[in-house]
Amino acid sequence: MSAQPAADLVLYNGNVITLGQPAVARAVAVRGGRIVCVGRAEDVLNGAGAKAHRIDLGGRTLIPGLNDAHAHIWKIGQLLTTMLDLRRVGSMEELVSRVAAHGCALPPGAWLLGRGYNEAAMRERRMPTRADLDRADPNRPIVLTRTCGHICALNSAAMSRARIDAATDTPEGGVIDRDDRGEPTGVLRETAIGLINRAMPAPERGEYERMIVAALDHQLSLGITSSADCGVRPQLVDVYRAMDAKGALPSRVNVMPLRRVDGVASAVPLPERFVSDRLRVDTVKFLADGGLSGATAALSMPYRHTHSSGVLRFANGELHELCAESHRAGWRIATHAIGDVAIDQVLDVYERLGTHPRRIAHRIEHFGLPDARQLTRAKALGVIAAPQAIFIHELGRNFRQYLPDALLPRAYPIRAMIDAGIPVALSSDAPVVEDDNPLAGMMAAVTRIDGDGELIAPSQAITTREALYGYTMGGAIATGDEANRGSIDVGKWADFAVLSGNPLAESPGALTRLTVEMSLVGGRVVFER
Repeated sequence: MSAQPAADLVLYNGNVITLGQPAVARAVAVRGGRIVCVGRAEDVLNGAGAKAHRIDLGGRTLIPGLNDAHAHIWKIGQLLTTMLDLRRVGSMEELVSRVAAHGCALPPGAWLLGRGYNEAAMRERRMPTRADLDRADPNRPIVLTRTCGHICALNSAAMSRARIDAATDTPEGGVIDRDDRGEPTGVLRETAIGLINRAMPAPERGEYERMIVAALDHQLSLGITSSADCGVRPQLVDVYRAMDAKGALPSRVNVMPLRRVDGVASAVPLPERFVSDRLRVDTVKFLADGGLSGATAALSMPYRHTHSSGVLRFANGELHELCAESHRAGWRIATHAIGDVAIDQVLDVYERLGTHPRRIAHRIEHFGLPDARQLTRAKALGVIAAPQAIFIHELGRNFRQYLPDALLPRAYPIRAMIDAGIPVALSSDAPVVEDDNPLAGMMAAVTRIDGDGELIAPSQAITTREALYGYTMGGAIATGDEANRGSIDVGKWADFAVLSGNPLAESPGALTRLTVEMSLVGGRVVFER
């Protein structure tokens, strides 16, 4: 082999799954944060130089750093720092009790924010309303976000602050739930959430920074060395830019600014495109419809449990106009589209955009219910898909209870996406799900078993190697960063995860028994168990 540059770091005596060339190795050498050699342990060690720091992997498995291609970083951090976590609530009484207890720890008059309830996992099988939350505390404003992030429940104090009453008009692309007398029940869906967003105080810059660091540290404990904050406001873009400038980002982040912010009358101007080693701001985010688990994704037929077919958040003309402006300015576009009606809307828009001026591909986030025709269209347009297999495990009960029989067999059809030749970047959408461990996402993609032990669309299962690729190289491709990460190849960033065992040798149902022992970003150990 040719002489390798002297190394700063060598990781050896391990099972190295490169997803590149060679496919399997025993050691990796790093210099200046990038990989300089991959191969046999003796060759890599002999060429490393005497000053290289050496890490004996002890037979453990080294993989490329994992990527969560679609997450909400600051919201993960908000749950880890200040917000009440309701993702395991099993009844309305438990929800009311926990909200009341949390309120006792807050200053008088402070807003109480919570997230994570899922009515399908609650005994009563219904959303909380203002009447329920008034029992918890009738005086302080309370806002609870459903686990999907597309529905909120407010108490009367919060509704008063937002001036929501029977006379309030429903925003386009949203729903205000009302009782038989026309009075709002406290439940807001989709763009109607903007009514309360306008009234709630936003976090301070320092709070945002603490949330971001908490979330990225949490992800590093899962081997996630690169992630995404999908759909952020302008002030949060500024926070990320400032953190990057002072070297405060523990890992790599793809930040996607919103063009439409719920509660803001006009479209948000495009910010400056920016790319550094730790931060990318070159993809804009749109939301075409709602969530599947909360029955707001736009379907071609009604949900099983309601007369509703979901919500389209944009008129066709406005979505095309904003996408075209972003496209011409050189941005990648990532559009949330879950239901089949929303998928058609987005494909129509992308088709009209034509060739990208920078020859890059646009994305569809979630891509929850495409049919064969839509898969063919997406392939022809070069679309990249960012689905969440972990939804099958965590939200499968909702899918089984809410989706029409005709649509359930194609819920998150990842096998069909890959077979159609569509690049797939797997992700969690956390904090929509509680378990954002990529190993759990891989297991769900391979087994297709939900939390109740039920199979959902088993023909859409993929292999463990395909799932690992989706959480590594797939995410790099979706971000436009495939030259820098996604595989263990010479010249790429030395971003790694060290696992207790080999995921390709484990039975699919045992993947979550593996642990992340160490995470490295740019050749630096940033997490160690």
